[in-house]
Amino acid sequence: MPPQNIPVDSLCIGLFIQLNLKWMAHPFIFNSFKIKSDDQIQTLKELGVKQVLYIPEKSDCRPAVSKGPVAQDKAPPGAAPAPVRDALWELKKQQIEKLEKRRQQLQQCEKEYQRTIKQVSVVMQKLLTGSEESAAEADRLIQDIVDSLLLDQEAVVHLVNVKSKDDTAFYHTLNVSILALVLGREYGISAEEAKLLGMGALFHDIGKSKIPKKLLYKRGSLTPAEAKLLQMHPQYGHQMMSEIEAFPKAALPIILTHHEAIDGSGYPKGLRDADISILSKITAIANSYDNLCNKLDPTESMTPYESLCHLFCRQKQQLDGHLMQRFISCMGVYPPGTIVKLKNEMIGMVVSINPNKPLRPSLLLYDPNVPKNEALIVDLDEFPALEIDRSLRPADLKPEVFAYLDPRTRVNYYFESSTDKAQPPPAR
Repeated sequence: MPPQNIPVDSLCIGLFIQLNLKWMAHPFIFNSFKIKSDDQIQTLKELGVKQVLYIPEKSDCRPAVSKGPVAQDKAPPGAAPAPVRDALWELKKQQIEKLEKRRQQLQQCEKEYQRTIKQVSVVMQKLLTGSEESAAEADRLIQDIVDSLLLDQEAVVHLVNVKSKDDTAFYHTLNVSILALVLGREYGISAEEAKLLGMGALFHDIGKSKIPKKLLYKRGSLTPAEAKLLQMHPQYGHQMMSEIEAFPKAALPIILTHHEAIDGSGYPKGLRDADISILSKITAIANSYDNLCNKLDPTESMTPYESLCHLFCRQKQQLDGHLMQRFISCMGVYPPGTIVKLKNEMIGMVVSINPNKPLRPSLLLYDPNVPKNEALIVDLDEFPALEIDRSLRPADLKPEVFAYLDPRTRVNYYFESSTDKAQPPPAR
């Protein structure tokens, strides 16, 4: 049975309804919900609502038989507000305050990302011109990130929006560094190992600067000769960084072996499990994940959810299984950037994960009655009745939903620490 408009006089407990009202015009948290009490019905009548959209397939029962014209049960002027309605508005006010605070936290996270990506770009450009000081600058940058991540076990991964279309920006480099360090923290590496991991991951692809750009940006399959040349980049990078005196020598193996696989199918040396360091294995997972999410041709990219499934199911022979389990723990079953459909048919985009509950991330929800710039950001842990049904591909979204959620062409990540939640970071 298709959705249908019914008079508010026909409402009863168990009906799933949708309000054709602006979000701020009513005291309920969502515009669509299942009626759970007579107080909710009374509140709708007091608001002067005459009709609502009834969704049969989500309801537990059928509407009650209408008793005739709907009486507007609005309270008379000057009357004390109904206790239930007043309580609902208070709860909504608290939710609005939480929402605004959450939005500010995400904006701060994106500012930190933009600041860091600029630093990475400067460091890389200096390095490519032969600057020795670039390694020292990278060391300070990685140390700041390592300190934030290791000292704050509550720091979580967020999706960040990249507005720049500058091809020279090293998004992949920073993504791999952040993801590798988050996985390293989850695995339990020491602060010294984290520093080496961050430096190795930051420069893992530096050898590609020696590869012709027409090969790096080639669409479609590579010839055997082209593939062989491209596979030289770990050796080129190892050679380049070994000549930089300030670069930590213990991080060089990460650059050389980040494409090795535990079954021996990797390159450049075809090493097997025991011969690959744990830091290289961590970098390999972060690198593989980001390469799947952010392919040269965006139409070929996998969603974050698909990328994680691909690594776990299709590349389990090449990647360390224990580390993959840890990676899922810190990225969530639905990584940031994943579009999901809830069991109540609402659609949202994961913006951050819940480290303790991988199935309960925070979502930016699509709601046509809420302006896009005020979109609801909901922590599923606070709403037990909301559950994810499945992942969706952005291409499957209706145009209006796609425009509202604005799925990223590039999926980029940064982290938010609990100290950031308490107060803005000091100016640098």
